[in-house]
This record gives sequence, C-alpha cells and structure tokens, in this order.
Amino acid sequence: MKKVLFLAAPLALFVAALLGLVILFSTVGGTAQATACTLSAISTTKTTTTTTSATTTTTTLSSNANCGAAAPATLPTSPVVNNGLPTNYVIPADATAAETVAITYALAQLGKPYLWGGAGPAAFDCSGLTMMAWASAGVTLLHYTGDQINEGTAVSSYAEIAPGDLVLVPGSDGTIANPGHVGIYLGDGIVESAVDVQYGVIVQPYSYFISGGLSGIRHVG
Repeated sequence: MKKVLFLAAPLALFVAALLGLVILFSTVGGTAQATACTLSAISTTKTTTTTTSATTTTTTLSSNANCGAAAPATLPTSPVVNNGLPTNYVIPADATAAETVAITYALAQLGKPYLWGGAGPAAFDCSGLTMMAWASAGVTLLHYTGDQINEGTAVSSYAEIAPGDLVLVPGSDGTIANPGHVGIYLGDGIVESAVDVQYGVIVQPYSYFISGGLSGIRHVG
C-alpha cells in the first residue's frame, strides 16, 4: 500500500503543475488558443496488477489537429476546383501596394496543406497564413487568431472592407467573442484561408466563410 501512495504523490504534483501552467498560459492574450489546442485532451489510463496490488497510472496529452480550423458549417460541400479561386480573379485595382503584396503572397500558398502552428513555407494554419502574408508586406502580426482580432483597426461593416483585411469567425473551436478562425479578404467577395487538414489552403465566398457567424473584420495594412 505504501508503494501505491509513493507513485501517486509525484503524479498528483505533475497534474497540479500542468493545470497551473494551463491556467497561467490561458490568461495571456491569444496564447489561450495555443494552450487549448496543445492540451485539448488529457487521457488517463490505469492498470492494476492484482498479484502485487500495484496501480500504474499513465497520463497522455493529445493535440487537436484541426485546432483553429473552419467550422463545419463553412466547409465546402462539393469538390473545390482550382482551390476555389475564380478563373477570372485579379487583385482589385484599388488595393494598396502593401495589400497587393500580402494578397500575392497568400495566393502563392493556395493548395498547400493545413498544419496547426504552421507558418510556411510548406504548410500553414489559418493565422499563420495571414501572419506570413502580411509579413511579406512588412506588417507584423501575432500568430494566434485570438491576438489577430485585436490587430490593426476595426472595420465597421462589409461595405467598408478592403482587400487584405482579416476576416475573423468562430471556426471549429471559438466563439463570436473569441474567434478561432481567420482568413484574408481577396476582394470580389472571396476569402482565402487555411481551412483544415482535409482542404488545406483554399478560397471561399465571403458569405459562405461567415455563415457560422462573424467575429470581426480588421484592417491591418
């Protein structure tokens, strides 16, 4: 019996320390999203050996591969042709030089896979794509969607949206107040984003992209 207590004590200290880290990290801006994604599940397995009366407990942390992805309501319901980009698309003539650079970078990533935490060049998550697109234009953004909702200035309505603006939505793991997914507005009523592990980086109609709710539009150029 003493052996079981001896094993349980370090385990209890480990779990307490882990929960303490989760609470600490979750209070720091968009890192709450990172913490929730990395520690999306804690599974505990107990194995009891009757002959020795010893209990072994194994704690496993598992991550969510779709963290920060688009909500099911906004996923394509049919095959995406040409990564969703209309064949007649051109960058809007009224885009500024910085917006043109950011959009050009984003377009070059079409078809690449989704990877949570990815910031290129081979794969991206949603906020990694917007961050790197604007970095190419000399604008620094923080990586997480929870931070990007506070970047730049708020756009009051779709009537005021500009090419390159960030469009933030609840996504698969967020809310209206705390968005979990972000895309970059390309103009002409379309948005590009790293959707999820199935679709990767594609373009969707703005109306479809926000069908699960709109958290905000941010002008960062």
